[in-house]
Amino acid sequence: MLDKLLNFFIIAMSVMALSSCGEKDEPQPKPDPEPQGPVERTVLVYMVADNNLGTQNGLNRADLKEMQTGAAEGQLNGGRLLVYHNRPGTVSSSPTTPNNPPLLLEVTATGIDTLKTYPDDPTIYSVEVDRMREVLADMKAYAPADDYGLVFWGHATGWMTHGEDDIAIPGVAPKKRSYGYDRTKWMTLGSMAEALRDEKFSFVYFDVCLMGTVEVAYELRHITPYIIASPTELEGEGMPYHLNLGAFFASGEPDVVGMATNTFEYYNARSGYSCQMVVIDTSALDNLADVSREVFATQTDFPARLWFVQELSKTHRRFFGGNDSCTDCHPVYDMESYFDVLTSSRPDLMVKWQSALDATVKYKATTARDFTGISIGHYCGLGSYVVRLADHGDYHGYIYTSWWKDVVSTAPVVN
Repeated sequence: MLDKLLNFFIIAMSVMALSSCGEKDEPQPKPDPEPQGPVERTVLVYMVADNNLGTQNGLNRADLKEMQTGAAEGQLNGGRLLVYHNRPGTVSSSPTTPNNPPLLLEVTATGIDTLKTYPDDPTIYSVEVDRMREVLADMKAYAPADDYGLVFWGHATGWMTHGEDDIAIPGVAPKKRSYGYDRTKWMTLGSMAEALRDEKFSFVYFDVCLMGTVEVAYELRHITPYIIASPTELEGEGMPYHLNLGAFFASGEPDVVGMATNTFEYYNARSGYSCQMVVIDTSALDNLADVSREVFATQTDFPARLWFVQELSKTHRRFFGGNDSCTDCHPVYDMESYFDVLTSSRPDLMVKWQSALDATVKYKATTARDFTGISIGHYCGLGSYVVRLADHGDYHGYIYTSWWKDVVSTAPVVN
């Protein structure tokens, strides 16, 4: 009898250990939660990790652990932190890994709960408008709040794209897009704006590369008062979530400057690392657009100095290869350096434009170089593409941006 009891005890402990490991590795689904009243703030991290960030580097799991650390320290402050986890599968194949569907998770002070399991359908991508809208609706249903914050996690190429429609062509490699990527697909900036249309967030934080530009901010200016982002490439670790949850869930207004500062200081304190951060006040963007139009209205030629504007990124080769319509173009330059050239004969316009920029940039910080090794001698916080010849609007779909349509295209020199 004693032997049987001992065997039973050993088996039971083994099962418990395996179960515990499984829960730690991947949260197990729970029954539908009891309805809860709204909290002050719910923050959703939209984590697109079915790419090399998840499959090769495990950065999704590292960031989930950071979130757990911050939550366990009490940084949620009564708020709720949700993560849409587009889990890594096999990037080289079209279907998702069987039994590895996307999950809607909640990070709490005691661990991670699974709120919803999405269909494991290989025809559905997390970078599609309908899926993003579904997740946003689920966020409000599972975690109602007085206001919401949104974090985008994954890869990004800023405004750069190859048109508005993602058309699958047999035998042709998928073209690079603005945000993603989920297996083979990316989401264009225009599609992101469509998915977020009519939504309101107290902040949008881009834990991805190249989204701190005037083109991105202008496209999304109606959905949030603040955008926190980098106009350059981020270090692989991305945002230090364990340092930022308290800023997400600050009482009253979220601490948007604190978010950017925490991220910048995290890297600035580490030798050999680089970081550029900006907080954009979107309420000032319409005025910046108006004044920028005034500047562009004076442009009847392309000043030679445009070829020497402060660069902030050379990433186009890494994402798009060498077949660029402009081999000397880069996606992001310092916007103030750009307009300093455009207003060289009109200092009065530069004063007016500078005032508009100052109202737009709430916070900025930079290390001495960027991720691609560029020495940064001037940094205004806001990135911008530079049109230096009439056909430069064709560069990776720039003409699809609202900033081009509303502002840059009004210049006589490009018409």
